[in-house]
Amino acid sequence: MAATGSHQSSRFPVEVWDRIFESATDVPYALVPEVYEKSDCLGDQHSTLEAALATKRNLALVCKQWQYMTMRYVYRTVLIRTGRDLLALFCTLQNYATGNGSCVGTRSPGQWTRRLDVTLDLRNKCEDLERIVKHLTYVIKSLPKLEIVSFAIPHSLGSEPGFLVMPFGALDALRRSANSLRILHWSGKDFFPQVHQLEELLRELPNLRVLRCYQLVWANGVIPSNILSSLSTLAVSGWVGREGHPGEGGLHDACVSLREFIYYRGGPGHLPQEFPMHYGKYLTVVKWYPSFAYHHEELDLLLKSCANLDRLTISLYSLDPSVNPPLRTLSFPCVSYLGVKLEVLTFEELFRFLAHLRNTVPTLRVFQLVDPPIVERLLMRPLESSTELIVKNLNENPFRVEDDEGNLLSDRLLGRK
Repeated sequence: MAATGSHQSSRFPVEVWDRIFESATDVPYALVPEVYEKSDCLGDQHSTLEAALATKRNLALVCKQWQYMTMRYVYRTVLIRTGRDLLALFCTLQNYATGNGSCVGTRSPGQWTRRLDVTLDLRNKCEDLERIVKHLTYVIKSLPKLEIVSFAIPHSLGSEPGFLVMPFGALDALRRSANSLRILHWSGKDFFPQVHQLEELLRELPNLRVLRCYQLVWANGVIPSNILSSLSTLAVSGWVGREGHPGEGGLHDACVSLREFIYYRGGPGHLPQEFPMHYGKYLTVVKWYPSFAYHHEELDLLLKSCANLDRLTISLYSLDPSVNPPLRTLSFPCVSYLGVKLEVLTFEELFRFLAHLRNTVPTLRVFQLVDPPIVERLLMRPLESSTELIVKNLNENPFRVEDDEGNLLSDRLLGRK
């Protein structure tokens, strides 16, 4: 059977097989450059990446020739979910490094890896933490062309989140991909490095475009300029000031590529007033995701400093001013896109809010409900009016009213079963 498969494969040009394997294993917005459009949603892709990995493994098992031909697709994205995943990858890379790989005469499959996602649950007491860190460090060092690295580690064994600090050796291993790294992403507090070690690493990543981290060091209101020379998207939860540090002097426009700021409010410290003063004029995209109380004063300050803002996404509890008082005073800037994440919503509240936007944001072209559960709950609620009237009210706006997938909300409502 294997011989037949190999014989059939040889009858087609390699380019044809590459196209087939590419189509069978592709995950939209998972790699550079498309991923830049969804860089704040890396964690949402893990289930899709896992499904694609199963497809890749099935293709590699067809025959020896297919194992060789699919290697670049199997290892292009690597998802480490368990200690077993990590051990298997560690052994594979070690075997190739010693000339004992399953495809004789080929280089290490690590040369093909462009994205690494680590979602290890380090709370598992059956796992040897020291051994895991050792294996992970070796794996990172063996993937020298990484473009995307994401750590989504569940809260650790400690009583408080952030108990487990990323060892320097694991962080230092990322220097092997210093020139290729475009996205560096920590979605939680655990397995996050010491901030001064992170700062030193960031200085050595000349092409980094997107950074999400729990904390970021700065001094005198200025982020180190050599970090911002290539960084276009910064997502952060908190700030750590360095007392007694002289800072880095004035900013030069040519040294700042920052255009998108994502704030996951909930880390240490408030948004420093110096941040919008220094960087507001560069920002065209702001996404505001507080994790608890709605800090509208900080958001007001930021928005007033962003003269070139074009896209705004904010997290609110409700669109009802009686439930969400800051809505009474919050002044929305003249943007072309406004996205909202909500906890509760009715069509009545939505229509009042859309009417407010029609009167106050003349530049608006798209209003979007960005959270899938809230769209589902809204559409499943008993309708407060007839479907025809709701559709009419949605479509009479001078801007698009979209669901979480970018479709017209009215079309979604008409297509509801």
